[in-house]
Parts: sequence; structure tokens; C-alpha cells
Amino acid sequence: MAKKVKFIPSQMDPLAGSSTRADREHPIWLFLQDAGILISMLRYLPFIVVPFKTTDKHDELYLSLGSARDALIHGMLFLLEAGLLLIVPVAILVLPGGLLFILTALFVLLIRFICIPLKGSRMTCANMDRATQATAKLHEDERWVFINGCMTGRAGLQQNVDRLSATFGRAVVGLHNQTSVFRLYGSPVVLTGCSYGVIADLIECLIQRCFAYNNTDVRAAFDHVKACLADPDVSKVILIGHSQGGIIASMVVDRLLIDLPYETISKLEVYTFGSAASHFSNPRYSLNRSSPTDLNDTPYADRCIPHIEHYVNELDMVPRWGVLYNVTEVLNNRYNGKVFVQMGVTGHMFNQHYLNTMFPLDEAKASEFLDQIVDVDEALANKREKKAMQQMSDMRLDSEMGSSKSVEPKIGDMLPFELVVNSEIRSYDPDQLLMKYLEPIAATNEKAKGRTVRQLSRLWKYVDGGSPALYQKNKLVNGQDHGKNYEDLSY
Repeated sequence: MAKKVKFIPSQMDPLAGSSTRADREHPIWLFLQDAGILISMLRYLPFIVVPFKTTDKHDELYLSLGSARDALIHGMLFLLEAGLLLIVPVAILVLPGGLLFILTALFVLLIRFICIPLKGSRMTCANMDRATQATAKLHEDERWVFINGCMTGRAGLQQNVDRLSATFGRAVVGLHNQTSVFRLYGSPVVLTGCSYGVIADLIECLIQRCFAYNNTDVRAAFDHVKACLADPDVSKVILIGHSQGGIIASMVVDRLLIDLPYETISKLEVYTFGSAASHFSNPRYSLNRSSPTDLNDTPYADRCIPHIEHYVNELDMVPRWGVLYNVTEVLNNRYNGKVFVQMGVTGHMFNQHYLNTMFPLDEAKASEFLDQIVDVDEALANKREKKAMQQMSDMRLDSEMGSSKSVEPKIGDMLPFELVVNSEIRSYDPDQLLMKYLEPIAATNEKAKGRTVRQLSRLWKYVDGGSPALYQKNKLVNGQDHGKNYEDLSY
């Protein structure tokens, strides 16, 4: 059955007025807010495994000895951790400090012991057939990095890397658990840590989002992606994150933007599925542009990272707390990248609920998502741009405080240079100026109307060993030359 797809255009913010919540709020207050929002989303928790039934052995919920074992372990972890959360407040008030410390240490050791079966070897290689191996050799100048999400053990990791390899025709190597500093050249990489249960994973997500906690996985991911980008023999680095992996990917991007020059980081592309990230940074390399579409008529042509896309199931609890909440509710938040939302769809498993429905191996099923005409959320896009402009207005007033300028809090002060004409600026109607500011953004969003996911998605062009450059050159869709009837909008 065809699925309705909402398309949220990428945040343009050409004057850099938006900022992350962490830049504006105290981390403790942010933690309490995030925890409250997460608790309000728990009603969607049962839907992360719906639909449950599957006959595909690559799916996470496929009934096998390995999946049954992992399900039993995660069930035990949930009960233990939930019980601990209920007992801890009373234990703090009743037990002596030394005894409380000893019991807590014993509990942590018990959790780690239970999780031993979820741990795998340091490296996990994708199982590729000959056809996939031949296709992968054609893309030896690319590096693909996958960062998995919550509740992923060694069996789940193997399923993920196998599915990614089969879908995109690239070799995938997984690094599991012991993600200390490493070097691995010549192959795409998967980074993962051992899950300690859904509750522990969600708490870690909270800490990462609110306190910018650079755990071992973040540090290892940063080191590897940076090394790949700095390699002169590498032309492209694809970073894919699922669930908590979206948080790690956003933190890696933040650090890369600090360390690497534009021409190096421009080799990076980022794609997330069911992301739990609270922000995604992607600054322009210049603010001296009259509009966001004045360079090759491409809104992302002057961004440090040329392509960022987020794929979401509407009723998946994790992105409802992550990408969806931070894009739709926190309007002045910096969250770059196009967002594709499968409306009314549940499920959080990477293979079973995302790749199988969005990028299926069976091309006949691809039309259920890829060939759907998107519903462009223009109202939300305009609200985000207006909010960013208002925030820049406040910052501009702060910057001129104490100067000789006569400052008035008008939106027009922050418009592109062409709209600000010396003394005439204060005679302009702010609403009219705002409309002029939004015109080029509205024109870009207008292009997405009547288009399908396939026309707007860049990631799709990598399926079966494909290349965006090939589609751009030949204007191909499903192997047929559509010539001028096909317009590549995967900006």
C-alpha cells in the first residue's frame, strides 16, 4: 500500500540566525526538559517493534536462536533497570553511603555480565556475493561509515552491515564494542558499542544530547571519519546514522567543522534514519550572498556539507523525540538537512522498518515510498526561517549596543545587502521586507511540489552501486532516459 510522505525542506537560514538548544540553555535545565519530553513520548515505545512479523532473515525481529537470545537479554535488562530506577530514590535516603556504592557497583557488574553475549569481535565484515563484490570495486575511492543505534548486539550489527552492502553495492566492515582509537583504511566502517538495554541507552542519549558527552564511540567515529576525509585518495565519505547513531553523527560533524577546512569536509555526505539527534550543524562558508539560491541555483552549494538527509517513520518514538521534535517544535533550533517522513508508519528497526520500506531490495516495492509525490510542509519551513531571522535580529541589536548607531528592532536590519538601502531601511515595512527575504526560499520550496521522493532523494541514487554523478549526467530514472522531463532536485 502506498504511503503518504511529508517533505520538510532543509533549513536555509542564509544569515546564520539559528543556533542549537545547547548554545542557548543551561545543560541541567536542558536535561530536565529533554527527559520530560522523552517521558511524554513513551506512549510510542511499544510501536518501535511494530510491525513485528517478518520472514526476512536479515530483519532484526526475524525469529532465530540469535534474535530470541537477544530479546531475552534485553527483556531482563529492561526489568532490572526499571526496578533500579524505582529503588534508587529510596535507597539513597535509607542506605549508608558505603553500602549504596557497593550495591551500585555490583549491579553494574551484573548488567555488564548479562550483556556479554551481545558483544562481538572488534571487526564484523559484511557477507557479500560476487556481484556485490564486483560493484564495490568500482567505488574504491569512497568510504562508507555506519553508526548503529540503541539495543544493537553482534547479531543485529551483522544484519545491518549485510543489508547495507546488499542495498548500496558497497563493502561494509563493522567495528563492534571496543571502539578505541584505530585505523582501518580501504573499507567503509561501522561503529557500534555494546547495548546495555533500552533504558541505559536512552539515558546515555540524554547525556550525549545535553552535555555533549564524547564517549569512546564518538571519539573513534571522529578519528576515523576525519582520517577518511583527509585521505587524498578518497573522493567521498558517506556517514549514515541510525537512532542514537544520529546523535553521534551530529557530534562528529560538530568536531569536523572545527578541525577541517571547507574543501576537505565538502567530501562528506550525511544520511540518518530514525535519528535521535537534537541538532545538525552545517554552516554556510560565506554570508555574502544575496539569496540562498544564487550559486548554481542550488541552496546547498555554499554549505560546508553539500548533502544531508533524514528519513523518519512518523510514529517511531525515537525520531519523535529527536529529529521531528527539534525540527517542528523548536523553530529556532539549528537542524540542517531535508526530512522525509513516512506518515502513519511505525517501527524503529533499521533493516526491517526503514531500509525494507524506503530502500527495498525488491524494486517492485520501491514505488510504495520512492515514487510517492511528497507533501511539502511550506508552512513549517517559513516558520523556521522567520524564527531564525528574529533570533538574528536580537543578536544584531546586541552587537550594536554601545555603538554610535541608532538601533531599532526591525527585521529589515538583518536582510541581505541588496534589500538594505542605507537610510531607506527604516522607511520599509518590516512585513514587506520579510516577504522579500522569503521569496528565494519559497521559490526553492516551490520546486519540490509535485515531485516524488525519488526525485528529491540523493541517497536513492547510490542504490545497487549507483552514483549521483551518473544520474546527473544522463538524467536517468530506473534506467530510462527521461531527458528534460527529469530534474534532479536532490540538493
